[in-house]
Amino acid sequence: MRITIPRWAQAVLIPIAILVGLYFSKAASHAVFVFLISTVVALLLNPLVLAMRKFKIPRWLGVPVVYLAFVAVVVIIIIFLGPLLIKQFQRLFNAIPGWLQELNRLLGDLELWLAERNIEIHLQFNTSDIVNWLETNAASSVAALLSVGMSIVGILVNILFTVIISFYMLIDGRRIFRFLCRLAPGTPEVKERYVRGLQTSFSRFVRGQALLGVTVGLASGLAIWILSWDVVGVWPQGGQYALLFGFWAGVTEVIPYIGPWIGAVPPVIAAFFHSPMAALIVIIIYFAIQQLESHILAPNIVGSSVGVHPLVVIFALLAGAQIGGILGIVASLPLLALLRHTLTFYDFKLSKGPWAGDDGVALIPARTVTAPPRRVKPPEVTDEKE
Repeated sequence: MRITIPRWAQAVLIPIAILVGLYFSKAASHAVFVFLISTVVALLLNPLVLAMRKFKIPRWLGVPVVYLAFVAVVVIIIIFLGPLLIKQFQRLFNAIPGWLQELNRLLGDLELWLAERNIEIHLQFNTSDIVNWLETNAASSVAALLSVGMSIVGILVNILFTVIISFYMLIDGRRIFRFLCRLAPGTPEVKERYVRGLQTSFSRFVRGQALLGVTVGLASGLAIWILSWDVVGVWPQGGQYALLFGFWAGVTEVIPYIGPWIGAVPPVIAAFFHSPMAALIVIIIYFAIQQLESHILAPNIVGSSVGVHPLVVIFALLAGAQIGGILGIVASLPLLALLRHTLTFYDFKLSKGPWAGDDGVALIPARTVTAPPRRVKPPEVTDEKE
C-alpha cells in the first residue's frame, strides 16, 4: 500500500511531529521506556498465550499460567547459574591483584629494555595503592556496576510496573489489536496483516537473538573450558572462569557490531596474564566464533529481521543507552525491527509536486451540488474606425 505525504505536510507537519515527539520523549522518558519494555514483554509472551488457545484454555487463564511458567524458568536459571557465576566472578576479582603485579613486572622489563637503547621512561605504577583501593571499594564498585546508574529500589519498581503493565496488555490483547487496526491505514485486511506482521517480526527477532546468544555463549564457554584440559594445556586456569566468560559472551551478543568485541576483552586479558600465547589462542578462537556467527549463524537464525544501515543501528543503541542504560540498549533493536516492518510494509512516498497542487490527497464533499449554467455575456462590438 502506498501512502503519499503532501509537500505542505513534509514542510510543516513532519518537523512539528518530530519536535513534539522529542519533547515528549525527553519529558516523559521514564514512563515511555517502561511502557516500551512492557510492550516488548507482552509481544514476547503473546505467542505462548495464543498457543494455549489450541488447548481450549481461555485468555484470562492462559496469561497467568504463561507468567508463572516464565517466572519459574527465570528462578530456576538464577538458582542453578547464579551461585556459580558469583563464585567465578569472585575468583576473577581476587586474581586481579596478582595480575597487576605481573603487569608491573612486565613493564619493569620493558623499562630495562628501553634503557639499554638510551630511552628513559617510567612505566611502572604503585600496585599497592590499587590493591588497597580494590579491597576497600570492592563492594561499592560492584554495586555501582550492577546498578548501572539506577538504584536497586528503582530497578525493582520498574520491574514491578513492567510486569503489571504487560499483564494488562496481554489480558486486553484483543482490544489492543482492534485499536491498532483502527489506527493503521488501509483496508481492514491490510490493517490486520500489518498488525500481525508486527507480532511476527518481533517474535522472530527476539527468538533469533536469544538462540544466537545462547549458541555463542555455549561455544565461547566450551572453548575456554577445553583450553584448560590437561591434554590441551593451553590455559589451565581458564576452566574456573569458563561459565562466567561464556555467559558474558552470550549477553554481549545482543549488541551488534561492538558486542562480540566487548565479550572477548575479559578472557583475552585474563589469558594474557597466564601467557601471551594463551591470549593469542583465545583471540583466534573468539575470532573464529565471530566469523561463524556473522556468516552462518546470524543469517540463518536471525536473518534480516533488522536489515537497516549500521549507522542507524548504532544511533538506536546510543539513544537506548541514554534513555534506559543497558535495558535501553537491549530494547532498542526490537523496536527498530518493528519500525523497519512499518517502513517496508507501507510504501511511503514524499510528494515532489507543487506546494498547493494535487499531491494525491483530495477533499471529497459529502454531496455534489449542481450549479445552474452561467450565462456568458457576448462581447460588445465596437467600430474600429471610431
